[in-house]
Amino acid sequence: MDTLSEYLDGYYSCAQIDLCDKEWHTKARIPSESGWYFIRSNAPIQVLCEQEIWGATYVTKKKGETKNVRNYNLAERARRFAPDLSSFWNSTEVYSGMASNLLARAREHTFPDPGTAGMALSSYPALQAYEWIFGYITLNRFRPNASCNDMLLHLGEQIWRSKHKWPILCAE
Repeated sequence: MDTLSEYLDGYYSCAQIDLCDKEWHTKARIPSESGWYFIRSNAPIQVLCEQEIWGATYVTKKKGETKNVRNYNLAERARRFAPDLSSFWNSTEVYSGMASNLLARAREHTFPDPGTAGMALSSYPALQAYEWIFGYITLNRFRPNASCNDMLLHLGEQIWRSKHKWPILCAE
């Protein structure tokens, strides 16, 4: 576990998120492979608290069914912040996670796909005034051909969060 912890403290590739460019993640050459990531922002917590979910339901393309939007409610998550636990929250790296496909995850957190759990940051015009960075590190560089990628990804996600505090926009 120490080697994974040290690896996660290593070098992350970073890309500037452009909330107006639907191809930013492709242009940044984020790989379509497994790994860990964080999203860093200088958006103040108060601004995040004001970003109500952009919609409650959507109609599916294939069957025309009405379903609940799965995108995250940023305001609801940000409002959990309170001064008494401020030393446990990370309000700079506002989100962290793991992904089987980092490229797809970068897109899902930037642009709305109502059927996919993600932040859909571009749905909130007020967030365009702030800097957004996607930092990532691949599993393959740490342990190519691992026998259980899912276990390593989950473990790494929790190690990162325990070392860097809980990202304000991550679920409990």
